[in-house]
Amino acid sequence: MKRIKVSTLALGIVFGIFGLHAFAHESANGMHISTKSPQAHVFFEKGIQKMEMLHTQDGLDNFRNAVQADPQFALGHIFLTFFSQDPTEQVAEREKALATRASAGPEEKLIIDWLANASQANWVPAIQAMNEALSGYPNDKHLHWLAGWWLQLDRSQTQRAIAMFEQTMKIDPQFADAYNEAAYCYARQNNFDKAFADIKRYAELVPNEPNPQDSFAEISRMSGRFEDALTHYRMSLKIDPSFHESQLGLGDTYALMGDQQKARAEYAKAIAVASPVQKVVWSLQVAATYVREGDLAAADKAFSAVAEQAHAKDFVNLEAEAYRSMSLYQLEGSASLALLAKAEAALKEVHKVPQSLLNQELAQVLRTRVERALADNNAELAAATLKQLQTLSEANDADGIISGAFHGAAGTMALTEGKFADAVNHLEEDDSNAISMRALIAAYNKNGQQGNATRLAAKLAAFNMPLIEQAVVVPEFRKQRAAMASKSNPALDPRAKYR
Repeated sequence: MKRIKVSTLALGIVFGIFGLHAFAHESANGMHISTKSPQAHVFFEKGIQKMEMLHTQDGLDNFRNAVQADPQFALGHIFLTFFSQDPTEQVAEREKALATRASAGPEEKLIIDWLANASQANWVPAIQAMNEALSGYPNDKHLHWLAGWWLQLDRSQTQRAIAMFEQTMKIDPQFADAYNEAAYCYARQNNFDKAFADIKRYAELVPNEPNPQDSFAEISRMSGRFEDALTHYRMSLKIDPSFHESQLGLGDTYALMGDQQKARAEYAKAIAVASPVQKVVWSLQVAATYVREGDLAAADKAFSAVAEQAHAKDFVNLEAEAYRSMSLYQLEGSASLALLAKAEAALKEVHKVPQSLLNQELAQVLRTRVERALADNNAELAAATLKQLQTLSEANDADGIISGAFHGAAGTMALTEGKFADAVNHLEEDDSNAISMRALIAAYNKNGQQGNATRLAAKLAAFNMPLIEQAVVVPEFRKQRAAMASKSNPALDPRAKYR
Protein backbone atom coordinates (compact mmCIF):
# COMPACT_ATOMS: atom_id res chain seq x y z
CA MET A 1 0.00 0.00 0.00
CA LYS A 2 1.17 3.51 -0.69
CA ARG A 3 2.17 5.26 2.52
CA ILE A 4 3.44 8.64 1.18
CA LYS A 5 0.89 11.41 1.53
CA VAL A 6 -2.52 10.12 2.40
CA SER A 7 -4.08 8.02 5.14
CA THR A 8 -5.60 4.99 3.42
CA LEU A 9 -6.94 2.54 6.07
CA ALA A 10 -7.64 -1.14 5.67
CA LEU A 11 -9.73 -2.86 8.28
CA GLY A 12 -9.77 -6.47 7.04
CA ILE A 13 -13.40 -7.32 7.84
CA VAL A 14 -14.86 -10.41 6.17
CA PHE A 15 -18.17 -9.69 4.49
CA GLY A 16 -21.06 -10.79 6.65
CA ILE A 17 -19.12 -10.99 9.89
CA PHE A 18 -21.50 -8.54 11.54
CA GLY A 19 -24.69 -10.02 10.09
CA LEU A 20 -27.45 -7.69 8.98
CA HIS A 21 -29.10 -6.78 12.26
CA ALA A 22 -30.58 -3.34 12.08
CA PHE A 23 -29.10 -1.90 15.24
CA ALA A 24 -25.94 -2.22 17.32
CA HIS A 25 -25.00 -5.73 16.29
CA GLU A 26 -21.79 -7.18 17.68
CA SER A 27 -19.91 -10.46 17.43
CA ALA A 28 -17.39 -12.11 19.73
CA ASN A 29 -14.43 -10.31 18.15
CA GLY A 30 -16.02 -7.71 15.91
CA MET A 31 -16.82 -4.03 15.98
CA HIS A 32 -20.21 -2.72 17.10
CA ILE A 33 -22.17 -1.16 14.25
CA SER A 34 -25.28 0.99 14.67
CA THR A 35 -27.44 1.60 11.63
CA LYS A 36 -31.17 1.13 11.13
CA SER A 37 -30.60 0.51 7.43
CA PRO A 38 -29.64 -3.02 6.33
CA GLN A 39 -28.65 -1.49 3.00
CA ALA A 40 -26.23 0.90 4.72
CA HIS A 41 -24.79 -2.05 6.63
CA VAL A 42 -24.13 -3.98 3.42
CA PHE A 43 -22.50 -0.98 1.75
CA PHE A 44 -20.35 -0.37 4.82
CA GLU A 45 -19.05 -3.93 4.94
CA LYS A 46 -18.38 -3.94 1.21
CA GLY A 47 -16.47 -0.68 1.59
CA ILE A 48 -14.30 -2.26 4.26
CA GLN A 49 -13.51 -5.20 1.99
CA LYS A 50 -12.50 -2.88 -0.83
CA MET A 51 -10.33 -0.74 1.44
CA GLU A 52 -8.63 -3.84 2.81
CA MET A 53 -7.23 -4.57 -0.64
CA LEU A 54 -6.55 -0.92 -1.50
CA HIS A 55 -9.41 -0.66 -3.99
CA THR A 56 -9.62 2.87 -2.65
CA GLN A 57 -12.19 4.49 -4.89
CA ASP A 58 -14.54 1.52 -4.72
CA GLY A 59 -14.23 1.54 -0.96
CA LEU A 60 -14.97 5.24 -0.69
CA ASP A 61 -17.93 4.92 -3.03
CA ASN A 62 -19.40 2.19 -0.83
CA PHE A 63 -18.93 4.28 2.31
CA ARG A 64 -20.63 7.19 0.57
CA ASN A 65 -23.50 4.91 -0.42
CA ALA A 66 -23.75 3.72 3.19
CA VAL A 67 -24.21 7.21 4.62
CA GLN A 68 -26.56 8.11 1.78
CA ALA A 69 -28.73 5.10 2.72
CA ASP A 70 -28.59 6.17 6.38
CA PRO A 71 -27.56 9.81 6.91
CA GLN A 72 -27.58 9.15 10.68
CA PHE A 73 -24.89 6.43 10.34
CA ALA A 74 -22.22 8.15 12.40
CA LEU A 75 -19.59 5.39 12.07
CA GLY A 76 -19.90 5.56 8.30
CA HIS A 77 -19.26 9.30 8.39
CA ILE A 78 -16.19 9.01 10.61
CA PHE A 79 -14.76 6.25 8.42
CA LEU A 80 -15.09 8.57 5.44
CA THR A 81 -13.25 11.21 7.47
CA PHE A 82 -10.40 8.79 8.04
CA PHE A 83 -10.30 6.99 4.71
CA SER A 84 -10.93 9.88 2.34
CA GLN A 85 -7.93 11.37 0.60
CA ASP A 86 -9.81 14.64 0.00
CA PRO A 87 -9.16 17.05 2.91
CA THR A 88 -12.39 18.96 2.27
CA GLU A 89 -14.41 15.74 2.40
CA GLN A 90 -12.61 14.80 5.61
CA VAL A 91 -13.86 17.97 7.31
CA ALA A 92 -17.41 17.69 5.96
CA GLU A 93 -17.75 14.06 7.05
CA ARG A 94 -16.23 14.77 10.46
CA GLU A 95 -18.89 17.40 11.07
CA LYS A 96 -21.61 14.93 10.05
CA ALA A 97 -20.15 12.25 12.32
CA LEU A 98 -20.20 14.62 15.27
CA ALA A 99 -23.72 15.79 14.41
CA THR A 100 -25.01 12.19 14.35
CA ARG A 101 -22.89 10.86 17.23
CA ALA A 102 -25.93 10.51 19.52
CA SER A 103 -27.28 7.71 17.31
CA ALA A 104 -24.10 5.66 17.69
CA GLY A 105 -23.36 2.88 20.13
CA PRO A 106 -20.80 3.17 22.97
CA GLU A 107 -17.83 1.76 21.02
CA GLU A 108 -18.67 3.84 17.96
CA LYS A 109 -18.80 6.99 20.07
CA LEU A 110 -15.27 6.33 21.30
CA ILE A 111 -14.06 5.80 17.73
CA ILE A 112 -15.75 9.04 16.66
CA ASP A 113 -14.23 10.95 19.59
CA TRP A 114 -10.82 9.50 18.81
CA LEU A 115 -10.73 10.17 15.06
CA ALA A 116 -12.62 13.48 15.15
CA ASN A 117 -10.29 14.89 17.81
CA ALA A 118 -7.24 13.67 15.89
CA SER A 119 -8.52 15.43 12.76
CA GLN A 120 -8.81 18.65 14.76
CA ALA A 121 -5.35 18.21 16.34
CA ASN A 122 -6.87 17.68 19.80
CA TRP A 123 -4.35 14.99 20.67
CA VAL A 124 -4.94 14.36 24.36
CA PRO A 125 -8.67 13.58 24.07
CA ALA A 126 -7.99 11.59 20.89
CA ILE A 127 -5.50 9.35 22.68
CA GLN A 128 -7.74 9.04 25.72
CA ALA A 129 -10.66 7.90 23.56
CA MET A 130 -8.49 5.38 21.71
CA ASN A 131 -7.14 3.93 24.97
CA GLU A 132 -10.63 3.74 26.46
CA ALA A 133 -11.90 1.91 23.39
CA LEU A 134 -9.02 -0.58 23.47
CA SER A 135 -9.56 -1.17 27.19
CA GLY A 136 -13.31 -1.56 26.86
CA TYR A 137 -13.24 -3.82 23.80
CA PRO A 138 -10.05 -5.91 24.15
CA ASN A 139 -11.23 -8.65 21.76
CA ASP A 140 -12.20 -6.39 18.87
CA LYS A 141 -9.67 -7.27 16.19
CA HIS A 142 -10.74 -4.37 13.97
CA LEU A 143 -10.23 -1.86 16.76
CA HIS A 144 -6.68 -3.09 17.41
CA TRP A 145 -5.98 -2.93 13.67
CA LEU A 146 -7.28 0.62 13.51
CA ALA A 147 -5.14 1.64 16.48
CA GLY A 148 -2.08 0.09 14.86
CA TRP A 149 -2.63 1.91 11.61
CA TRP A 150 -3.15 5.22 13.39
CA LEU A 151 -0.03 4.74 15.50
CA GLN A 152 2.15 3.88 12.51
CA LEU A 153 1.44 7.30 11.00
CA ASP A 154 3.85 8.53 13.69
CA ARG A 155 7.15 6.78 12.96
CA SER A 156 8.22 7.11 16.57
CA GLN A 157 5.31 4.78 17.44
CA THR A 158 6.24 2.03 14.98
CA GLN A 159 7.00 -0.58 17.63
CA ARG A 160 3.71 0.08 19.41
CA ALA A 161 1.90 -0.20 16.08
CA ILE A 162 3.51 -3.60 15.50
CA ALA A 163 2.20 -4.74 18.88
CA MET A 164 -1.32 -3.73 17.84
CA PHE A 165 -1.10 -5.59 14.53
CA GLU A 166 0.27 -8.68 16.23
CA GLN A 167 -2.58 -8.56 18.73
CA THR A 168 -4.95 -8.46 15.77
CA MET A 169 -3.26 -11.57 14.36
CA LYS A 170 -3.56 -13.27 17.75
CA ILE A 171 -7.30 -12.61 17.85
CA ASP A 172 -7.72 -13.75 14.23
CA PRO A 173 -4.75 -15.44 12.50
CA GLN A 174 -6.62 -15.13 9.18
CA PHE A 175 -6.83 -11.31 9.36
CA ALA A 176 -4.86 -10.74 6.18
CA ASP A 177 -4.16 -7.03 6.26
CA ALA A 178 -2.64 -7.11 9.75
CA TYR A 179 0.33 -8.96 8.21
CA ASN A 180 0.55 -6.37 5.45
CA GLU A 181 0.62 -3.44 7.85
CA ALA A 182 3.10 -5.09 10.20
CA ALA A 183 5.38 -5.74 7.22
CA TYR A 184 5.58 -2.03 6.44
CA CYS A 185 6.44 -1.28 10.06
CA TYR A 186 9.27 -3.81 10.01
CA ALA A 187 10.53 -2.44 6.67
CA ARG A 188 10.74 1.05 8.18
CA GLN A 189 12.92 -0.47 10.90
CA ASN A 190 15.12 -2.03 8.18
CA ASN A 191 14.06 -5.48 9.37
CA PHE A 192 13.43 -6.73 5.85
CA ASP A 193 13.60 -10.42 6.74
CA LYS A 194 10.56 -10.03 9.00
CA ALA A 195 8.87 -7.67 6.53
CA PHE A 196 9.11 -10.16 3.66
CA ALA A 197 7.97 -13.01 5.91
CA ASP A 198 4.80 -11.12 6.81
CA ILE A 199 4.16 -10.11 3.21
CA LYS A 200 4.54 -13.73 2.14
CA ARG A 201 1.89 -14.73 4.68
CA TYR A 202 -0.35 -11.89 3.46
CA ALA A 203 -0.07 -13.14 -0.11
CA GLU A 204 -0.89 -16.69 0.99
CA LEU A 205 -4.09 -15.50 2.64
CA VAL A 206 -5.35 -13.52 -0.38
CA PRO A 207 -3.50 -14.94 -3.42
CA ASN A 208 -5.85 -13.59 -6.06
CA GLU A 209 -5.70 -9.94 -4.99
CA PRO A 210 -3.30 -7.40 -6.53
CA ASN A 211 -2.38 -5.62 -3.30
CA PRO A 212 -0.07 -8.36 -1.90
CA GLN A 213 2.00 -8.09 -5.07
CA ASP A 214 1.93 -4.30 -4.74
CA SER A 215 3.18 -4.60 -1.16
CA PHE A 216 5.87 -7.08 -2.21
CA ALA A 217 6.94 -4.53 -4.81
CA GLU A 218 7.06 -1.57 -2.48
CA ILE A 219 9.02 -3.34 0.24
CA SER A 220 11.38 -4.70 -2.44
CA ARG A 221 11.94 -1.14 -3.60
CA MET A 222 12.52 0.07 -0.05
CA SER A 223 15.20 -2.61 0.32
CA GLY A 224 16.86 -1.56 -2.95
CA ARG A 225 15.68 -4.54 -4.99
CA PHE A 226 14.44 -2.49 -7.90
CA GLU A 227 14.09 -5.22 -10.50
CA ASP A 228 12.09 -7.33 -8.04
CA ALA A 229 9.90 -4.30 -7.38
CA LEU A 230 9.18 -3.84 -11.09
CA THR A 231 8.36 -7.54 -11.43
CA HIS A 232 5.88 -7.52 -8.55
CA TYR A 233 4.20 -4.27 -9.67
CA ARG A 234 3.65 -5.85 -13.09
CA MET A 235 2.30 -9.00 -11.46
CA SER A 236 -0.17 -6.84 -9.54
CA LEU A 237 -1.32 -5.15 -12.74
CA LYS A 238 -1.63 -8.52 -14.45
CA ILE A 239 -4.03 -9.62 -11.70
CA ASP A 240 -5.97 -6.34 -11.97
CA PRO A 241 -5.06 -3.85 -14.72
CA SER A 242 -7.15 -1.20 -12.95
CA PHE A 243 -5.02 -1.33 -9.79
CA HIS A 244 -3.64 2.16 -10.33
CA GLU A 245 -1.47 2.23 -7.21
CA SER A 246 0.82 -0.34 -8.85
CA GLN A 247 1.01 1.80 -11.97
CA LEU A 248 2.14 4.64 -9.70
CA GLY A 249 4.65 2.26 -8.12
CA LEU A 250 6.30 1.65 -11.47
CA GLY A 251 6.86 5.41 -11.74
CA ASP A 252 8.26 5.58 -8.22
CA THR A 253 10.66 2.73 -8.88
CA TYR A 254 12.02 4.12 -12.13
CA ALA A 255 12.43 7.53 -10.45
CA LEU A 256 14.55 6.00 -7.69
CA MET A 257 16.51 3.94 -10.21
CA GLY A 258 17.49 7.18 -11.95
CA ASP A 259 15.41 6.84 -15.13
CA GLN A 260 13.31 9.98 -14.74
CA GLN A 261 11.95 10.01 -18.28
CA LYS A 262 10.56 6.50 -17.94
CA ALA A 263 9.26 7.40 -14.48
CA ARG A 264 7.26 10.30 -15.93
CA ALA A 265 5.78 8.05 -18.59
CA GLU A 266 4.57 5.58 -15.95
CA TYR A 267 3.31 8.37 -13.68
CA ALA A 268 1.31 9.82 -16.57
CA LYS A 269 -0.58 6.53 -16.98
CA ALA A 270 -1.49 6.52 -13.29
CA ILE A 271 -2.51 10.17 -13.16
CA ALA A 272 -4.75 9.80 -16.20
CA VAL A 273 -7.11 7.56 -14.20
CA ALA A 274 -6.59 9.06 -10.73
CA SER A 275 -9.06 10.84 -8.47
CA PRO A 276 -8.74 14.65 -8.16
CA VAL A 277 -6.68 14.51 -4.98
CA GLN A 278 -4.52 11.67 -6.31
CA LYS A 279 -3.78 13.72 -9.41
CA VAL A 280 -2.36 16.47 -7.21
CA VAL A 281 -0.40 14.18 -4.87
CA TRP A 282 1.03 12.08 -7.68
CA SER A 283 1.91 15.18 -9.70
CA LEU A 284 4.15 16.25 -6.81
CA GLN A 285 6.11 13.05 -7.42
CA VAL A 286 6.34 13.87 -11.13
CA ALA A 287 7.75 17.31 -10.32
CA ALA A 288 10.42 15.75 -8.11
CA THR A 289 11.78 13.80 -11.10
CA TYR A 290 13.07 17.06 -12.57
CA VAL A 291 14.91 17.81 -9.34
CA ARG A 292 16.69 14.45 -9.57
CA GLU A 293 17.70 15.34 -13.13
CA GLY A 294 18.98 18.74 -12.05
CA ASP A 295 16.54 20.52 -14.37
CA LEU A 296 15.43 23.12 -11.84
CA ALA A 297 13.58 25.31 -14.36
CA ALA A 298 11.40 22.35 -15.36
CA ALA A 299 10.92 21.51 -11.68
CA ASP A 300 9.75 25.07 -10.97
CA LYS A 301 7.27 24.87 -13.80
CA ALA A 302 5.94 21.49 -12.66
CA PHE A 303 5.59 22.43 -8.98
CA SER A 304 3.94 25.74 -9.88
CA ALA A 305 1.38 23.86 -11.94
CA VAL A 306 0.67 21.53 -9.01
CA ALA A 307 0.25 24.50 -6.66
CA GLU A 308 -2.29 26.05 -9.03
CA GLN A 309 -4.14 22.75 -9.38
CA ALA A 310 -4.26 22.27 -5.60
CA HIS A 311 -5.45 25.85 -5.08
CA ALA A 312 -8.28 25.37 -7.55
CA LYS A 313 -9.44 22.26 -5.65
CA ASP A 314 -8.97 23.91 -2.22
CA PHE A 315 -6.34 21.34 -1.23
CA VAL A 316 -4.41 24.02 0.60
CA ASN A 317 -2.07 21.67 2.44
CA LEU A 318 -0.94 20.29 -0.92
CA GLU A 319 -0.64 23.79 -2.38
CA ALA A 320 1.67 24.71 0.49
CA GLU A 321 3.61 21.49 0.03
CA ALA A 322 4.25 22.36 -3.61
CA TYR A 323 5.68 25.77 -2.67
CA ARG A 324 7.75 24.27 0.14
CA SER A 325 9.09 21.59 -2.20
CA MET A 326 10.22 24.29 -4.62
CA SER A 327 11.96 26.15 -1.80
CA LEU A 328 14.15 23.15 -0.97
CA TYR A 329 16.24 23.27 -4.13
CA GLN A 330 16.38 27.00 -4.84
CA LEU A 331 19.91 28.33 -5.33
CA GLU A 332 19.10 31.79 -4.01
CA GLY A 333 18.02 32.23 -0.41
CA SER A 334 15.64 35.06 -1.24
CA ALA A 335 13.76 32.89 -3.74
CA SER A 336 13.50 30.07 -1.22
CA LEU A 337 12.19 32.33 1.54
CA ALA A 338 9.66 33.91 -0.82
CA LEU A 339 8.24 30.48 -1.66
CA LEU A 340 8.04 29.57 2.03
CA ALA A 341 6.16 32.81 2.66
CA LYS A 342 3.65 31.84 -0.04
CA ALA A 343 3.22 28.43 1.56
CA GLU A 344 2.63 29.89 5.02
CA ALA A 345 0.20 32.51 3.69
CA ALA A 346 -1.85 29.82 1.96
CA LEU A 347 -2.06 27.76 5.15
CA LYS A 348 -3.32 30.74 7.13
CA GLU A 349 -6.23 31.39 4.79
CA VAL A 350 -9.67 30.06 5.76
CA HIS A 351 -10.04 26.56 4.36
CA LYS A 352 -12.11 23.48 5.13
CA VAL A 353 -9.10 21.27 5.68
CA PRO A 354 -8.40 19.27 8.87
CA GLN A 355 -6.42 21.36 11.33
CA SER A 356 -4.04 18.46 11.85
CA LEU A 357 -2.99 18.58 8.18
CA LEU A 358 -2.58 22.36 8.27
CA ASN A 359 -0.45 22.16 11.42
CA GLN A 360 1.73 19.40 10.01
CA GLU A 361 2.46 21.27 6.79
CA LEU A 362 3.09 24.52 8.68
CA ALA A 363 5.65 22.67 10.80
CA GLN A 364 7.46 21.52 7.65
CA VAL A 365 7.42 25.07 6.27
CA LEU A 366 8.89 26.47 9.48
CA ARG A 367 11.49 23.74 9.64
CA THR A 368 12.59 24.50 6.08
CA ARG A 369 12.78 28.23 6.88
CA VAL A 370 15.08 27.52 9.84
CA GLU A 371 17.37 25.41 7.68
CA ARG A 372 17.43 27.96 4.88
CA ALA A 373 18.12 30.84 7.26
CA LEU A 374 21.03 28.90 8.78
CA ALA A 375 22.42 28.15 5.33
CA ASP A 376 22.25 31.88 4.56
CA ASN A 377 23.88 32.80 7.92
CA ASN A 378 20.72 34.55 9.07
CA ALA A 379 20.87 33.52 12.72
CA GLU A 380 18.17 35.96 13.79
CA LEU A 381 15.56 34.60 11.39
CA ALA A 382 16.53 31.03 12.24
CA ALA A 383 16.14 31.62 15.99
CA ALA A 384 12.80 33.41 15.64
CA THR A 385 11.39 30.71 13.37
CA LEU A 386 12.63 27.90 15.60
CA LYS A 387 10.86 29.53 18.54
CA GLN A 388 7.64 29.63 16.49
CA LEU A 389 8.09 25.97 15.56
CA GLN A 390 8.75 25.01 19.18
CA THR A 391 5.49 26.66 20.24
CA LEU A 392 3.62 24.72 17.56
CA SER A 393 5.30 21.48 18.63
CA GLU A 394 4.49 22.00 22.30
CA ALA A 395 0.85 22.63 21.42
CA ASN A 396 0.80 19.37 19.41
CA ASP A 397 3.16 17.25 21.47
CA ALA A 398 1.51 13.99 20.43
CA ASP A 399 1.95 14.70 16.72
CA GLY A 400 5.09 12.89 15.61
CA ILE A 401 5.30 14.75 12.30
CA ILE A 402 5.38 18.13 14.01
CA SER A 403 7.74 16.89 16.72
CA GLY A 404 10.06 15.50 14.07
CA ALA A 405 10.09 18.82 12.24
CA PHE A 406 11.04 20.65 15.43
CA HIS A 407 13.83 18.22 16.30
CA GLY A 408 15.17 18.34 12.75
CA ALA A 409 15.34 22.13 12.82
CA ALA A 410 16.69 22.31 16.38
CA GLY A 411 19.33 19.72 15.58
CA THR A 412 20.46 21.60 12.50
CA MET A 413 20.76 24.80 14.53
CA ALA A 414 22.74 23.03 17.25
CA LEU A 415 25.07 21.58 14.59
CA THR A 416 25.62 25.05 13.12
CA GLU A 417 26.39 26.43 16.58
CA GLY A 418 28.93 23.69 17.29
CA LYS A 419 26.78 22.01 19.96
CA PHE A 420 27.34 18.58 18.54
CA ALA A 421 25.97 16.45 21.38
CA ASP A 422 22.76 18.50 21.38
CA ALA A 423 22.59 18.15 17.61
CA VAL A 424 22.81 14.37 17.86
CA ASN A 425 20.11 14.23 20.52
CA HIS A 426 17.69 16.27 18.43
CA LEU A 427 18.45 14.75 15.03
CA GLU A 428 18.10 11.18 16.28
CA GLU A 429 14.44 12.06 16.91
CA ASP A 430 13.98 12.66 13.16
CA ASP A 431 16.23 10.00 11.65
CA SER A 432 13.83 8.92 8.91
CA ASN A 433 14.02 12.30 7.13
CA ALA A 434 16.76 12.48 4.51
CA ILE A 435 17.66 16.08 5.40
CA SER A 436 18.01 15.23 9.09
CA MET A 437 19.95 12.08 8.27
CA ARG A 438 22.50 14.11 6.32
CA ALA A 439 22.88 16.55 9.23
CA LEU A 440 23.08 13.71 11.74
CA ILE A 441 25.97 12.11 9.86
CA ALA A 442 27.88 15.38 10.21
CA ALA A 443 26.91 15.65 13.89
CA TYR A 444 28.08 12.09 14.57
CA ASN A 445 31.44 12.81 12.94
CA LYS A 446 31.90 16.05 14.87
CA ASN A 447 30.89 14.32 18.11
CA GLY A 448 33.40 11.51 17.69
CA GLN A 449 30.80 8.88 16.78
CA GLN A 450 32.36 7.75 13.51
CA GLY A 451 30.86 4.26 13.72
CA ASN A 452 27.34 5.68 13.89
CA ALA A 453 28.18 8.06 11.07
CA THR A 454 29.33 5.21 8.85
CA ARG A 455 26.22 3.13 9.52
CA LEU A 456 23.88 6.06 8.90
CA ALA A 457 25.71 7.03 5.71
CA ALA A 458 25.05 3.55 4.34
CA LYS A 459 21.39 3.87 5.32
CA LEU A 460 21.06 7.29 3.66
CA ALA A 461 22.72 6.07 0.47
CA ALA A 462 20.12 3.28 0.36
CA PHE A 463 17.17 5.55 1.18
CA ASN A 464 14.54 4.64 -1.41
CA MET A 465 11.40 6.64 -0.72
CA PRO A 466 10.05 8.79 -3.61
CA LEU A 467 9.92 12.02 -1.58
CA ILE A 468 11.18 15.51 -2.39
CA GLU A 469 13.63 15.28 0.53
CA GLN A 470 15.12 12.18 -1.09
CA ALA A 471 15.37 14.00 -4.40
CA VAL A 472 17.30 16.97 -2.99
CA VAL A 473 19.62 14.94 -0.74
CA VAL A 474 20.22 11.34 -1.78
CA PRO A 475 21.38 11.53 -5.44
CA GLU A 476 24.00 14.15 -4.57
CA PHE A 477 24.99 12.28 -1.41
CA ARG A 478 25.59 9.14 -3.44
CA LYS A 479 27.79 11.05 -5.87
CA GLN A 480 29.86 12.52 -3.04
CA ARG A 481 30.19 9.14 -1.38
CA ALA A 482 31.31 7.52 -4.62
CA ALA A 483 33.84 10.30 -5.20
CA MET A 484 35.29 9.85 -1.72
CA ALA A 485 35.51 6.08 -2.22
CA SER A 486 37.31 6.45 -5.55
CA LYS A 487 39.70 9.01 -4.08
CA SER A 488 40.70 6.64 -1.28
CA ASN A 489 40.83 3.69 -3.68
CA PRO A 490 41.35 4.66 -7.35
CA ALA A 491 40.32 1.17 -8.44
CA LEU A 492 36.77 2.06 -7.40
CA ASP A 493 36.67 5.04 -9.77
CA PRO A 494 34.49 4.04 -12.76
CA ARG A 495 36.59 6.35 -14.95
CA ALA A 496 39.79 4.46 -14.16
CA LYS A 497 39.34 1.98 -17.00
CA TYR A 498 39.49 4.84 -19.52
CA ARG A 499 42.85 6.15 -18.24
